[in-house]
Amino acid sequence: MIWAIVPVKDFHTAKQRLNNWLSPEERRELAAAMLSDVLRALGRATGLDRIVLVTREPQAIARARAVGALVIDEPFNQGESAAVDRALARAIGACVRAVVVIPGDVPLVSPDDVTAMVEAGRHHQVVLVPSRDQRGSNGVWLCPPDALPLCFGSDSFRLHRERAQARNLSTLVLHRPNLALDIDTADDLHELALRYDSHPQLAARSETAAFLRAIRWPQRFRSSGLKESRR
Repeated sequence: MIWAIVPVKDFHTAKQRLNNWLSPEERRELAAAMLSDVLRALGRATGLDRIVLVTREPQAIARARAVGALVIDEPFNQGESAAVDRALARAIGACVRAVVVIPGDVPLVSPDDVTAMVEAGRHHQVVLVPSRDQRGSNGVWLCPPDALPLCFGSDSFRLHRERAQARNLSTLVLHRPNLALDIDTADDLHELALRYDSHPQLAARSETAAFLRAIRWPQRFRSSGLKESRR
């Protein structure tokens, strides 16, 4: 059995780095839209037996249950690493063979991205998909689920790779451009909008694309006098 684990923080505290660009309600809408796109991709991927959300966010719970996902409740937000650990403990107790960990803020992720991780996992104990800045871990495959202690953050890709090497685990770094784009800053949103414009098929069924159109994001980004802090 293979689980896909998605940690989701409260929507009202999501995407704080966009405070100068989006209203609190818009940040909530963005978080919800991105999660829906991630759940859609996971639901269409090949090789997964169950989707698991770790969250206490009511909207996330509702969306998860609408697609038949298992919800692991958090008493309070303890961070992404703690949320994933909670799900890994449940997976180990359920004798799950392997897990794929995907964040809820990668709206371009496709079923093929997830399937590629599962296929790579047939030959490797650890599969890592780095973020576009090569610092974060936007996708992690573990077989078994306790093969590697996970610690998410700004330098997690290097940390996970070093831990896997120290344990002599068969490890593959898999580059997937769409999965690599997580959304934290205005620059990220601008890059996302450019990709939707360049590849209309990505936007066809995307709730995130519809959200960006609704708030006229490209025009807002170009006309604002604010300067984005580069990561």
